[in-house]
Amino acid sequence: MPTPKITIQELTLTLAAPDCNPILLTPNFLKGSGIIPNDWELARKPTLTPQIAQISFTNGINLISQPGNLTLIQALAPDTDPDSLQTPELAQKYIQALPNLDYQAVAINPRTFITFPDDNDDAAQQYLNSLLAPAPWQHAGTAPLKATLNLNYTFDGRTLNLSINEIKLQKEDQTAQHAVLFSGNVPQKISAKSEGEKLEQLRGAINQWRPVWDTYQGLFGQFV
Repeated sequence: MPTPKITIQELTLTLAAPDCNPILLTPNFLKGSGIIPNDWELARKPTLTPQIAQISFTNGINLISQPGNLTLIQALAPDTDPDSLQTPELAQKYIQALPNLDYQAVAINPRTFITFPDDNDDAAQQYLNSLLAPAPWQHAGTAPLKATLNLNYTFDGRTLNLSINEIKLQKEDQTAQHAVLFSGNVPQKISAKSEGEKLEQLRGAINQWRPVWDTYQGLFGQFV
C-alpha cells in the first residue's frame, strides 16, 4: 500500500439560514461589526456578487456566502495546535452581529488531505483500493477500479458522515498533486422556536467543534 502523508487539515463551519444574503458579506461589514480585527489583510480581491461572496485573508481564513448559507474555512499545517483555529470564534461573532437571521442548522466539517511521497499517478487510487477487502469484482473491467467511499458513523448521538475521494490537490504556484481527501460532516439542526433559545442552541452547536474534531481525528487515524 502506498505510504500516505498528511499535507493539510481544515475545519469548515457552515451556518444555514434561508435569509442569509451574500451581499452582506463585505470586508467593511466584517471589520465594522467586529467579526474580524481591523488589521487582517486580504489575500486577493474579494468576489462580491448577489450569488456568491468570497473573501480570503492572508492568515488562511476564507469566508464564502451563498444564498442560504455562510461557510467559514481555515487550513492548518499537520503539526498545528487545533486550539489555534479561529473559525468557531468568527462564527460566534457573525451570529452576534446578525442575530435575527433564521438560522436552521450548523455543520462542522473537518477535512484532511493526504498525498504520497512518490506522487505517482496511481498512488492515490491504490491507497483507496487498499481500504477494500480483496475480491474478484475489484479487477473487473478493462481499467483499474476507481473507488469512492461514503461512510456514516454515530458517536454520542451525533452522526458523522465521512467521504473518502481521490482528488487533485492544487497549491498556489505548485504542480497539482494526486491526493486523497477525507471529508467529515457533522450536521445539527436548530430546532428551537424562540429567538433566544435558537441562538443559545446555535452557539452550543458551534462550541461542539472540538469534540467533533477529536472524534474525527480518532477515526481518521484508523485509516492511515
